Parts: sequence; C-alpha cells; structure tokens
Amino acid sequence: MMTSTLDVIKVIEAYAPLDLAEEWDHPGLAFGSYEAEIKRVFLALDLRPEIVEEAIKTQADLLLLHHPPLFNAIHEMTDATPEGKMQLDLIRNNISVYSAHTNLDRCLDGTAAALTLSLDLDVDEVGYQVLQPLEGRPDYGYGLYANLKEPQSFLEFAELIAQRLEIPACQRFTSTNRQVRRISLFPGSFDESCIERLEEIKSDVLITGEIKHHVALMLEARGVNVLAVGHDVSERDVMLLLAAHLHTVFPDLRIEVDAGIDYN
Repeated sequence: MMTSTLDVIKVIEAYAPLDLAEEWDHPGLAFGSYEAEIKRVFLALDLRPEIVEEAIKTQADLLLLHHPPLFNAIHEMTDATPEGKMQLDLIRNNISVYSAHTNLDRCLDGTAAALTLSLDLDVDEVGYQVLQPLEGRPDYGYGLYANLKEPQSFLEFAELIAQRLEIPACQRFTSTNRQVRRISLFPGSFDESCIERLEEIKSDVLITGEIKHHVALMLEARGVNVLAVGHDVSERDVMLLLAAHLHTVFPDLRIEVDAGIDYN
C-alpha cells in the first residue's frame, strides 16, 4: 500500500499535536503535496544548503524539519536569495517540507525527553517532571527537571555534560564551584518567563541551548548555575526519537537523520 505525505503527517501530528504549538509558530507542511507518494524521509533541525543537497542526493520525498522554513509571509520566491534557491531546489525535485516545532518541544517525547536520553544522568526514583507545564495540561510543556541521585560539583558536572553531548565545552557564566543536585533542562532558546519557575523549584543548574547574557546573569544571581550547550546540540536528538517512531509505524520507509554539526 502506498504511503502518502498525509499519512506521515497524521502520525507526526499524533505524536506532536499541533494544538501544543505556540500561537506565533508555523509548524506543518510548508510546501509540497499531501498526496505525493513517500518512500524516503530525511530529518534535520534546519533548512540549510547542505541539508537540501543531501535530501536531493538521497532522493528524499519528504524533508522533515524541527524549525519551520517559512516564518514570515513571503511575496516572492526566486533564486536571488539563498533561501529562495533552497526552496526552489526542493520544489523542482518534488521534495515536500514539513516541520514540527514548539509542538514537538512541548509533547511527551519531545526535545527535552530526547536530551535526557543523550545526557543519561543518574537521577533519583522520582524521575523527570515537566518544568513549565501548560495550564490545564500538566503532562505537556517546556523542559524537564529532576534530582541527581548524588550531588556533584558544578564544574565537574559541566565537564560531564560536555562529554555526554560530545562538545568541547559548555558555556558557563561563573567560575564558582558548588555542589549541585536539582537540574533543569530547557532545550533550544531559554525563555526568561521561566525564571520564576526555576526559583520556585529551587533548581541548582539549568542546561539550555542558548540564553541571553543578562538573563544568564539574572539566574546566577538567583542561585541557578547556567550551562549553555548550543541550540542545535540541545535539540538535535529529538529528530532521532521522531525517526524511530516513524520507523515503527512505517517499517518500509527509508528514514535518515542528519547527524548535525561536529564541534570536535
């Protein structure tokens, strides 16, 4: 039986429902055909020239992104810009493009869950809880937090995080070493509206993708050490989770995931 773009979309949106997305967000099918036959799917965080080249090279039928390729309204699509050229190249090669963004961030097995798997930290029996739950839907929301089974020194913990994520180092905002136990994960760009929540749960450490300098200093002043690991590093493994889910539903599809940038 043929698998269509719409068949794949239905599975993605059952995994990461669209109603979890922020109002300003634009997940979904950016361009392409709902009825096209899908044999090969390529997953990546962002629409970049090398991703387009790889999608064309591997003869992908569907490019599945985390970050939407079209955020603002466009009034022309030409090869005069890198963005326009990428879009035209995909269209010429009959590659549909779909994104799952903040809905994937907020779902049960989303970006924060993927980060916990990459970090593989030894947390207590309570496990991870939602950091910033949605009102009326407490099981969904941004981020996760948990307690380490044993306290660790902050600087040693920072080295461990870098090792687990296979990056040279984490960006930190203090040289002060102290024991830390309660950790919070907020993949991607940290939202400063979460500062109060971190204070409320008495988080010792925040692991995030990127953060404004002054916001990091605000957290440090409130006793929350900050580790920034890179936006892409903090989110890239969610595409592996999503790919694994798609493979269980569509075992006959050829599914590949971009490995991301090597920082070593």
